[in-house]
Amino acid sequence: MGGSSADIEALLIDVTDPNNQTPGMLPAIFRDIIGRLDAAGLAYAVVGRIALALHEQARFVSVIEIVADLDVDRRQEAAEFVRTTRARFAECMDPHPFRRPISLTLRPCICATEMRLLADAIILPWFGVAARLASAEHLLWVCCRTEPVTLDDAERHVDAIALIAGGAVDLHRVQGLLRETDDVDEAGQRRLRLAIGDAVLSTTSSFSRFMAERRARLDPNYVPVWRWLQTETASDDEP
Repeated sequence: MGGSSADIEALLIDVTDPNNQTPGMLPAIFRDIIGRLDAAGLAYAVVGRIALALHEQARFVSVIEIVADLDVDRRQEAAEFVRTTRARFAECMDPHPFRRPISLTLRPCICATEMRLLADAIILPWFGVAARLASAEHLLWVCCRTEPVTLDDAERHVDAIALIAGGAVDLHRVQGLLRETDDVDEAGQRRLRLAIGDAVLSTTSSFSRFMAERRARLDPNYVPVWRWLQTETASDDEP
């Protein structure tokens, strides 16, 4: 059920204040930071719900999340990229009350496993610029690796369910990646199992509702064609 950046753009509206133009500035901010990363030759992948829209249904987005291969020497350079972009779009990125500011996160890979996952990034035109979007496996791995502390972290569980229910992810591979990076408590694998269970329940529940609604719409006097044929055959066989 993958989409495009156009699907995200259609949702960039502040429903509480239609005159607020801040959400609509996200594509411009995205192009700015991606241009800086490309010019610097940094390997990166866009994660979060911007990349999720490639694999699943688009949702409202106000956060640009990027992970990059940053050694110690290049982290300062990357931090300067973020500062420059924030300064250029300060009106849209400062935390004004009730303005839905756009936030930008550029972090280094947290381990060698994530560094390898950067190679799986899919290069596509996104908001008018060629961008490297994280694979479905990378996104699910991030969702399961994240301890749900903030509200944004808790929403990752919802994203994980969507990825699994949509069938766009290789679960066996993600499980293997989590085995590489999990702690002794296997928290990541536990979150994956929970997301799989919730995805199955949501899919089963949706199918059950569909069948219930379908049965409710059926004419109680309707007779299937196969039953008519059975009746006619029985009549022909009678002496």
